[in-house]
Amino acid sequence: MTPLASKTQLPWVSLDFKNVNTETYLALITRDGELSIMEPKDHDMLSNEWSDWMQGVGFRVCPEPSRAEETSFRVYWHKEKMPCWQAIGAGLDYKALSLAVAVGDFVKVYRTDRDRRLYVCAELRGASDLVRDVSWANGSMRGYDIIATGSKDGRVRVYELRTHNSADQTSILQRLKVATAPPPPQPKNLRSGRTTPSGIGAGLANASRMQAVQEEDEDAPGRVKQTAVMVAELKEHRLPVWRVVFSSSGEQQKVRQSSKTIDNFPR
Repeated sequence: MTPLASKTQLPWVSLDFKNVNTETYLALITRDGELSIMEPKDHDMLSNEWSDWMQGVGFRVCPEPSRAEETSFRVYWHKEKMPCWQAIGAGLDYKALSLAVAVGDFVKVYRTDRDRRLYVCAELRGASDLVRDVSWANGSMRGYDIIATGSKDGRVRVYELRTHNSADQTSILQRLKVATAPPPPQPKNLRSGRTTPSGIGAGLANASRMQAVQEEDEDAPGRVKQTAVMVAELKEHRLPVWRVVFSSSGEQQKVRQSSKTIDNFPR
């Protein structure tokens, strides 16, 4: 096991793993909003040394809060292999990683462009108090994303991320066919016998790829902005909501409060 210390020496408050084929990525965030995204240097040895995308450059999702201020930060990966097909049709890299980050009373949705740099593709607004949890529903072939949030104000909000100016469905399916083709055999490391980093890992191996998170370069290849629309607001919980989880199909939603669990169907 490898210890991972935060750059700010403050405790981690949320973490989440994402697996893409044989590759694993880890998102962590501290109590003061310092986001770190890490990967093992050898994806076959998860207990081995881990490296930070940011190359030591600190990245805050918000201005540093005061010590006395109540904060709420959560991270949650989009778990499926590829983003939704409409976003791919609009130009999003089919290898893009997607991460939802709860920041106080709203959520930032990050994706990676073709240079593997993070950018904000949408923000989820509408909560009147701290967002305690965020969950991303499965269902990439739905054509749009569904994200749910649970808030201290006792409400669960369900959002759809819509993509505009997508290409026609035929060209999208052609891109998806290429994206889902089996990868070629990877070269072996003669010393260790393990495969050398490839795919997303190889793209991230360039030290300049994440010198900083550049959100201002909106015209960078592979960046697609999305529109977040609140489609449901569940008010019957009344107590603060601490946990929101979708079923594996992305259709049913479970909500955990202080003392009970409630099933909801947002659609």
